[in-house]
Amino acid sequence: MTMTAPYDILITGATLLTMEASQPFISVGGIAIKDGLIADVGPAEKFTPRQARITIEANNQIVMPGLVNAHTHAAMTLFRGFTDDIPLEPWLNKVWQLEMRFATPENVRKGSRLAFIEMIRAGVTTAADMYWHAEATTQAALEVGLRLVNGVGIIDTVGNEGRQNKEEPTRRFIETYLNHPTVHPCVQVHSTYTVTTDSLRLADRLAQEYHLPLITHASETRTEVQTLLNRTGKTPIGYLDALGMLHPGTVLVHCVHLQEGEVELLARKGVAVIHCPESNLKLGSGIAPVPALLKNGVVLGLGTDGAASNNDLDLWGEMRTAALLHKGVTEDPTALTALEALHMATLGGAKALGLDTLIGSLEVGKRADVITISLDSIHLTPRYDIASLLVYAAKGGDVRNVIIDGKLVLHEGKLLTVDEEQAKEEVRQIAVEIAAFSPDDTTRFI
Repeated sequence: MTMTAPYDILITGATLLTMEASQPFISVGGIAIKDGLIADVGPAEKFTPRQARITIEANNQIVMPGLVNAHTHAAMTLFRGFTDDIPLEPWLNKVWQLEMRFATPENVRKGSRLAFIEMIRAGVTTAADMYWHAEATTQAALEVGLRLVNGVGIIDTVGNEGRQNKEEPTRRFIETYLNHPTVHPCVQVHSTYTVTTDSLRLADRLAQEYHLPLITHASETRTEVQTLLNRTGKTPIGYLDALGMLHPGTVLVHCVHLQEGEVELLARKGVAVIHCPESNLKLGSGIAPVPALLKNGVVLGLGTDGAASNNDLDLWGEMRTAALLHKGVTEDPTALTALEALHMATLGGAKALGLDTLIGSLEVGKRADVITISLDSIHLTPRYDIASLLVYAAKGGDVRNVIIDGKLVLHEGKLLTVDEEQAKEEVRQIAVEIAAFSPDDTTRFI
C-alpha cells in the first residue's frame, strides 16, 4: 500500500521571516503546506523531503509571507507611460478620456492579467483593486492565481459604465464572491469629490450590512481638499466623518494632506490608511504623514497605485521609497524602519483589508500565501540584518517561488498559470490603438 505524503508542499532549508511577533525569524527553517493552509512552521530538522508531494530546497533563500499590494488599479497597465509628468487633476482628465474609449471589459481583463503577472513575479500574492468592470478584473485574477480584494467601483462624475443604479451591481458582485477562497469582496467609492452624498451613504450602508471593507481615495492633493472645502465647508476627512463613514473597516487611500487633528481622528475612529509613496511623488501630490500615523497607532498598508501613475507594480521599490522618503523629510533615520516597511507590505496591508486572520504572516492555520527570495544576487551579498537586506537591497526579480492559497504559481522563476508572452502581446496590440488616441486637453470632469 502506498503511503500518501502528509503535506502538499514543503519548503525547507531557508531563513524564515514569519512577521509573527513571538518568533519573527527562524535562521534555518521549514514550512509545510496542506489543503491550502500552513500546516507547520519550525526548524528545518523537524521536516524530511519524503513528507511532501513537492519539496522546495530553499538554501540561501528567505521564505516570508506574500506581499499585499493594498491599493492598485490593475488594468492601468494599458496606459503605462502614456500621460506622465503632470499633476493629478489634469492627469485624471486625460486618463478618464482614455478609459471611456479603451477600458472595455475585454481590455480590462487583458490589462489586469498583465498587471497580476507583474505582481506575482515580484512576490505580491494579494492585491486590492479599484477599477471599471470589476468582474473582468476578477476573472483575470482567477486565471493568473492571485488573491484579490475587489468590488464595483462607485463614481458619479465620469465613466463608461454610465450613471446606472449602483446598489444592484454592487450587491450582485458581493454576493457572488462573499465566500470565495481567493476573491474577497469590498465596497469602494472613488472619492468625496467624484461621488454624490447619496452614493457615499449607499456605500457605507452596504459595507456595514455585509461587514466588508469600505475603500476610498481621500485627501490626495491640495486641490482635492480645497474643492471639498469650497463645496461643503469640510475637508474630505471632515466630510466623511460628518457622514459617519469613519469607523473600523474604513480604508482611506493616500491621506497626503491631512489637516490638524485629522491623524488623531483617524486613529480614534479605527480607520486604516494605505500609503502609495511613489504615485504621490510622481504626480507631485505630496508626502503623507506616515510617521505621525504610525506613532498614533493607525493601521497602515502599502500600495503601488496604478501603472499609469507609478509606473511599475513592484512593492519592493515601494517599501524602499517609503522607508527612505520619511527619513529624508523628517531628518530622522528612525522615522520608518525596514521592519515597519515590511509590516506595511505584509501583515499591515492584510489587517487594513480585514484579512489578517487569513494571511500576512507565516502562522499555522493561515492560508498558505508564501514567497521565497533568492539571496544569490550580487546586490544581496553579504547579509547581516534580514529586514534591512530586503527593504534596502532586494528587488522584484529576486523572487523565486510564489505560493497562493496553497497552490504553486511561480516555481523557480517560471510562471505556471498563464502564457506570459501571450499576455504581453495582447496588451501590445491594444497599445497600438491607444498610441493613436489624442485626449482633448479642454475636457474637464472635475
